[in-house]
Parts: sequence; structure tokens; C-alpha cells
Amino acid sequence: MKYTKSKKADKKVEEDLEKIKKVLIDEFNPISIILFGGFGKGEGTYEIVNGRIVPLNDYDVYVVTKNRIPDEKLERVGEKCSAMLGKGGGEFVENYEKVYDKNEYFHVDLRWLDYNKLGRMKRVNRTYELKYGSTVIYGEDIRKKINDIKIPLSESFRYLTNPVGHLLLCMDERRLKGNFKKDEKFYALHHIVKTYLACASSLIISAGKFEPTYSETVKLCDEIYGKKFPELMKKIKHALDMKLHPEKRNVKDIVKAWFVARDDLTFVMKFIAEKNYGIRSKNVLDLCRKLYKKLPYVYFEPYIPLPGFFARAAFFSQYCLNLFYFIRSGYSKVLYGWKDVGIKIILAGLLVLHGLDEKRLLEPAYDYIKSFAPVKGKRWEDLRKGVLFAFDKYYSQKLI
Repeated sequence: MKYTKSKKADKKVEEDLEKIKKVLIDEFNPISIILFGGFGKGEGTYEIVNGRIVPLNDYDVYVVTKNRIPDEKLERVGEKCSAMLGKGGGEFVENYEKVYDKNEYFHVDLRWLDYNKLGRMKRVNRTYELKYGSTVIYGEDIRKKINDIKIPLSESFRYLTNPVGHLLLCMDERRLKGNFKKDEKFYALHHIVKTYLACASSLIISAGKFEPTYSETVKLCDEIYGKKFPELMKKIKHALDMKLHPEKRNVKDIVKAWFVARDDLTFVMKFIAEKNYGIRSKNVLDLCRKLYKKLPYVYFEPYIPLPGFFARAAFFSQYCLNLFYFIRSGYSKVLYGWKDVGIKIILAGLLVLHGLDEKRLLEPAYDYIKSFAPVKGKRWEDLRKGVLFAFDKYYSQKLI
């Protein structure tokens, strides 16, 4: 099996997976165990420390059974697997005020798949990647049972949501001054790389295409957009090289690279907004206002299992998302409107990202944030923490 671009690294990953499998078989008696994410695609991230291979970030694993596995048990067993590998098993998004440590925040991320519903999975990139970009590490090859899907255009916007939160997660006022501690430079570079790879996926989806691996995605993106966006493609290709090869992670000025990635992410978001939704924007504030006006009426339609008009009119489903968020966060103001709070979180995050350069954006960012999260003040760092509070509570639900 192939988990990385290195045979030596593959051997280390294989050793880890054998330990994980024993625990999962004992705990769940699964029909199948599927390795997902970077390592499942054969493009996992690792580094070499004193000649020793060290896998980075996480192992994404699906456990397939006929009976539901509660999230609480998945989390507990995931922590057990992480500890068995000598890792902390933490989620940094839940601890964003702490210093990032590679070992402490490496985790085994377990999810459950219902064997009885493999042929009726959601129209999201994850379904396609499970079918064509994953690795069976135990039991039945259930991938052939997964339904074929056409990736909806909404996914091209959804791909850009995580980078907004993660760019805020990996940079704060101290780091912006070049004061990095422990493994914080690595973490920032990791999310800069992921931002460019997300841009590549978003762009090919906007062209009606999709590929299950990073390498195939970047190759196709270059074929479609290489002449149109040559400088952007150059940076996307460099990001892929850094993702796959530890010796190529040679960015000298992480803060500068972070700002460039932020601007490139915004450029792609503006392009997607115009191409997919007919939104032309003068600036970041104009983009956010127009997206918030448009997206609640069109973005969720592909994800709602209702025909045509009923899907477009199912505004109540977004209110349900706000209700779920309230249950997790305890923040009642989110219940005052029906529009999905997740969209508002990302648009507020984009304003905060650019509020470093344009102070006038902090006020509208604050107006968004106070409607979905506790926020102490209007300073940039206060707003950043407000967005991250909500980003954790909303997106960790993994509803789509």
C-alpha cells in the first residue's frame, strides 16, 4: 500500500496503522476500515527528524458497521489510538489560545460510515474521495457500493471556507510580529499549503470537474487555468511540492507567505462568486455583503434531499443548523435569524483577515461576530478569537 511519496515513510505509517487496526477491530468489530485524507490518497505529510520518519497532523479513518457508533465513543477510541502512538490526540481548533505542538495535536480522527446507506451518500467531495481517493486497510472493499455523484457547484465555495478559519487559527498578533514558538511556523506553513490546494479544488469544481487526489487536482487545474492565472498556478504547484516532499518546505518569511496566501484565497473567492453566482464585487466588504445576500437562497440546495422548488424554499433547514450551533455554543443570539450562521462565520473571518490592512473592516466584522459569538471588543485579536470560537463550534459538527 502507498500512503506517502516515500517508501520509508510508508513503512512507518504501516506500523502505526497496524496498531490502530487492532484497537478498532477490538472495539467495533467493523465490516471495513477505510483510511481517508492525505494518507488515504497516498499523499500524506511527514518529516524526517534525525533520520526518523514522523507522520504529521492526523490519520483520518472511517469505521464501517451496520450499527451506529456514537460520536462520543469514536472520540474516546480515537484518543486511545492517538495515545498508543505516543501522540496527544488534541484538536488545535479547540485550543486556539495555546502554543501549537506537533506531537500534542497529532490525532486519530475517527468517523462512522453506515454500511446500510453506502449507496445513498451525500453529494459532497468527501463521498467522491471515499470512493476514488481512499485506501481500504481492513475488511471488505465497500468503495464499490458507494454511489457515484456529480460534485455540485456549491462545493467550490465550501472548499474555501476551511482556509478562512485555518489562516486565522495559525496566526495571531504575536506571530504576525515574527515571534513563533514551538512548532507554530510549521503549522502556519501547513495551512498556507492547504489554502492553495483548496483553491485548486475550488477552481476545478467551478469548471465542472473534480479529482480525488492533490496531484491530479493540481494537474487538472493547471490544464484549465494555467494560462489564465499563471502566477497563482505557480504558487499552487509549489504548495503541492511542499505537501509531498519535506525537503521542499523552504519558505523563509512565513508571515509574508501568510499574507500572500490570504490575498490569493480572496482572489479565488471573488472569482468563484462571479463565475458561480454572478456576483461582481468592488472590494472585500462588498463581496461579503453580496455573498451573504445571495448564498442563503442557493448554496444549500444541492445538500437538501428535496426536489427542485422545495429544496430552494427549505429555509427551515438553515434555522435547524443555527439551532444545532446554539446547542453546542450556548449563544442564543444565533436563534434570532434563519440564515445559516456558518456562512456568516466565514464572511466575518474574511473581513477579519483583511482587517489587518483595512481597519475599516473591523466594524462590520464585529457586527457579524456579535450575532454568533461572545466578543470582548473590536480589537483585531478579539475579533479573531470570536471567529475561532464559532468556527470550532460550528464546523466541528461536520454536518456536510
